[in-house]
Amino acid sequence: MLKDEFRGLKEQIADGIIPATANPWTPEYELVVDDLTRHVERLVSVDGITAVVANAHTGETKMQDEETYRQVVETHVEAAGDTPVFAGVYGESSIEAAKLAQAAKEAGADGVMLLPLDVYSHQIPQEAINHFEHVAETVDMPLINFQFPTWGSPGLPISAHVEICKLPHVIGFKEASFDPIRYDRTVRAVNHLRDDCTMMTGNDTFLMHAYQLGAETGLIGYANLVPDLHVEKIRAVHNDDMERAREIRKRLLPLTNHVFGEPEGRYRARTKAALKMQGVFEYDTVLPPQEQIDPDEREQLRQILADLDRL
Repeated sequence: MLKDEFRGLKEQIADGIIPATANPWTPEYELVVDDLTRHVERLVSVDGITAVVANAHTGETKMQDEETYRQVVETHVEAAGDTPVFAGVYGESSIEAAKLAQAAKEAGADGVMLLPLDVYSHQIPQEAINHFEHVAETVDMPLINFQFPTWGSPGLPISAHVEICKLPHVIGFKEASFDPIRYDRTVRAVNHLRDDCTMMTGNDTFLMHAYQLGAETGLIGYANLVPDLHVEKIRAVHNDDMERAREIRKRLLPLTNHVFGEPEGRYRARTKAALKMQGVFEYDTVLPPQEQIDPDEREQLRQILADLDRL
């Protein structure tokens, strides 16, 4: 049963879009605070953006030091105003994760999203449950569960996620396996827990279908780009206006195919390149050892954005 004091936040993040934000860096890898502030302000100004997540996978969280991590969260909190801010939390032990969650809490975050651990690949459900329980007991703040196709997640049984979603601190579950069959099975397995845990999708490549299959919220890095269309798409599905949902999906398909094309891991570099083209970021720097996109791909992306009238 969800803790009563977390229920309001659980309801607030339902039925909308939550961007997992990209972070702007200078060519010397320093945070560009002004660009990030404007980016977050722009996102939360869109009706239907119910929260933002700082330092998630899109934010290159595992590549930062703790000082930068805290600065990113503080910048989000200041820029987001009344919009809730969550922080992604990594760490290959529960002790490390709890320390980082405490840092996020002190920086003003309303809750944290625990990134999967490599030990999830042990396929021992109790280890994942122990992880959430340890962080919850240490920091006592709302938590989001996260299933992702790396960091051991595919090896963790769906039953473990069901047990995690029953914990009193867990207000949401971001399913981002990028596997439609596993996604459908997972949604059906946790469906009876919806009153206490908001079902989210992070499957940027099949969002319309994910909403149809039961996601109340999209927690997506893709929402850094065209956030208004992402809101309109989820609302169209929830309002059973599938004609409009399909129109938006078709319109966005060239951008979807490009940003999440092979290799998919380059979506962060493509997202930042697009944000620079749109004038949101001054630089499209990615933290090493990642590479920026090449000139040919950059020109393709520019043309796609031009066709969307988003330059």
